[in-house]
Amino acid sequence: MNKKQYMGLAVISAMMLLSVTAWAANEGPLTISADTLSYDGNTGRAEASGNVVITQQDKTITGANGWYNTKTREASLDGGVSLIGSNMAMSAQSVHSINDNQFSATGDVHLQRDDRQIFGDSVEYNSDTEYGKVLGNARLIAEGTTLTGNQVEGWLKEIRAVAQGDVTFNNPDRNVSGSADRATYTQTPNQNDGVVLLTGSAHAVQNGNVLNAPELKLYLNDNSAETLGGRSTLVISPN
Repeated sequence: MNKKQYMGLAVISAMMLLSVTAWAANEGPLTISADTLSYDGNTGRAEASGNVVITQQDKTITGANGWYNTKTREASLDGGVSLIGSNMAMSAQSVHSINDNQFSATGDVHLQRDDRQIFGDSVEYNSDTEYGKVLGNARLIAEGTTLTGNQVEGWLKEIRAVAQGDVTFNNPDRNVSGSADRATYTQTPNQNDGVVLLTGSAHAVQNGNVLNAPELKLYLNDNSAETLGGRSTLVISPN
């Protein structure tokens, strides 16, 4: 390496250090490392490839390749991406983030917040509001209840979810399962007060008894059910 090339690399490294330090003064320290790394001081964009690791505050995201913009606080990684925070974790084939708290993940996505999990082909998630939207093979697991559908929206902090399209739900502890066009599930964290509202061709099996109605409201705390919306059918299984 000649002297001119060495000085050029030194200038790039110094520019990157200054940009990261200035940005970190308000948001906390930021570290980007990779096998190959380049940085544009004018745009604030760092291009990284090979074992990429981006760490900022309580979040660390890793992947095979990607980029991060220190000015816009936007990042994109692909290739076996893993994101770990203080109370959440995510894995996917690719992840795009904005403002370090809004994440768009695609490809075998698995997101976990404490003991609550969501899976799907693609996930939109905000780590501040803890709202997630799942599209394709969507599945949410919370407090012993599994909810699936073509689309699931979940508010993980308060345990509230809305599923649409070929919906199923299952709670083995309560020996209850069901299906519908749409379902709304609510529960207070760490409380036994779960309620599942099934809408559209609602079908439920509870302790062997079958209940069909246009709309069903199931109370998980006492295994009771309420039919809504029209004519219903109850098939009681003999003991």
